[in-house]
Order: sequence, then structure tokens, then C-alpha cells
Amino acid sequence: MIPHIRLPGHAADWTSTDRAAVAADIGGDRGREGFFFIHNHGIPADLIKAVYMEMRQFYQLSLTEKSQYDATEQSQFLGYRGLGRERSRTHGGTESCEQYRIGNTTHELPMPASVDFYHAHFPKSLELFHHLTHLGDGILAACALALGLEEDSFTAALGSPLHRLGLNHYGASHPSDADSTVGYAMSPHIDLSSLTILDQDEPGLEVRDSDGKWLEVPTVPGTLFLFLGDYVQRWSNGLHRAAPHRVRRVRRDRKSIQYKHRPDYGVVVRPLDALTGRADPPAYPPLNTGPEYVAVLRSILGR
Repeated sequence: MIPHIRLPGHAADWTSTDRAAVAADIGGDRGREGFFFIHNHGIPADLIKAVYMEMRQFYQLSLTEKSQYDATEQSQFLGYRGLGRERSRTHGGTESCEQYRIGNTTHELPMPASVDFYHAHFPKSLELFHHLTHLGDGILAACALALGLEEDSFTAALGSPLHRLGLNHYGASHPSDADSTVGYAMSPHIDLSSLTILDQDEPGLEVRDSDGKWLEVPTVPGTLFLFLGDYVQRWSNGLHRAAPHRVRRVRRDRKSIQYKHRPDYGVVVRPLDALTGRADPPAYPPLNTGPEYVAVLRSILGR
């Protein structure tokens, strides 16, 4: 069963008491799996609806028009990832999904075009992005409190964070169009993020619990779905669990909004000293969110 957590309204308005209450849920039975539905998040339903409208309008454009916004290393991987562009991390084929990315950029890497070029079609999505940034900050602080740490123990790594909003389109015909031979549209993986917040207009997402069972994530009106990522698992030395997930083949066209809360470029994510010791040695190696992360994206996207 997938847990449900009720939040104390919009995260921008949370007090220390509110964050402590969320931490109690995340650190308890409801948060132990690393995934849960969140209620009372305070983000307007009409705004989420408007984001889906922007997505529909963009994905109805011709391939030539969409490809003007091609996601490359030079765009810091913002922009459009066409069908079959992303290579699977678990099989020899590609993912049966069209994707678009908006979000923050870093001055550490060249950016030949203005970021506004990649955001031009998505004003409502940018508005939602800012709401989700507040929510990600609040949840990340609560994750630290749940471990008995100071609430900024993880957020201190954010600096100029590279948060991203993914606008994903899974067409019912995409697997055959991409010559996919597997039974899912997005391969099983955990996200290279602190946490991921998701909304979907049709079912398709599945998460794997700690017993190894795959659970279908239904659409629950008025909620968002949240799962923890690699970085929180690594910082917490495994006390917080990163949730493996995948997208099964869909029978009807499906769109999802996928926000990833990420640190600054070049942050080295490693188990915190406060959570390691002789009895609890680091269970994960360090990971650099700069060159190492770019290398991962380069390996799955090429170009």
C-alpha cells in the first residue's frame, strides 16, 4: 500500500513546527519506503491543469518545430528529447517517451542560447516550477529533521540549485514507434536527485517497495506523488530510501509533470559525518553533481 501524508499547506508558509510535523511523518511508518502521496500541498489545481495544456500544445507541434529546442550538452540538457532519444540504463534499447526539460542553469558551463529560449512555450510551467521549489525545500528540511539533524543539513548543499521540471509524453504508440521490445516505457531506475515530485494525467508509474514488489501508482485527484532520490539516500547513508520506479506501457496517451530537486553544480554528495562512524561506515561512495552527473547524461543522451 502506498502511504499518504497530509501537509500543513503551501511550503512557503511552513513554520518550524510545521516542518517538524512533516518530519515526523517522513521518519515514521508512512515515510519509510521513500515514496508517498502528499495532500494539502497548496499548489493551485488550475495551475497544474494549465501546465498540461501547455504540454499538449507543444507536443502537437511538428517534429521540425520541436527539434528547434533539441536538448544537448550545450543547452545544459534543457529542451526537447525526442522519442527514442534517451538510451535505457538497463537494456540495449531506448525509452518510449518524448520529454522536455526546463529549469535552472549553471554559470560553470557554457550556454550559447539564453535560457529564455527553452522556456518560451512554458510560462505556466515556470510558475509551477517555483511552487515546487518551495515544496522541495520544505520536504528536504523535513528529511533532515527526521534524522535528528539540523533542518539545513541537506539544503546547505543547494547553493545555486539545478532544479529541473520534466514535461513527459508517453504515447500509446510510442513503444512500437521506437522499436521497443520490453514491457515498460521507462526503464527501472532511481533518480539522481534529492527528491522527485510528480503528477500524472493517466496511470503508468510504478514504484518498487522494500520487499521488491512493484506497486502501481494510481491517479489521486488533488494530490502529488513524491519519492526520494539517490542524493538523500547517499547523504543519509541509507537511512532514507531512494525509490526505484518505472513507467509501464500505457494503453492511452499519458503525460506527466516531473520535478527534480537538485543541488548546485559540483557538489560532492557523500554520507554525512553525523550519520557515519565505526559502527556505521559509509555505504555509498561520493558522487560529484558536476562532471560525474554530466557524464551520466552524456551517456544516455549522447550528442
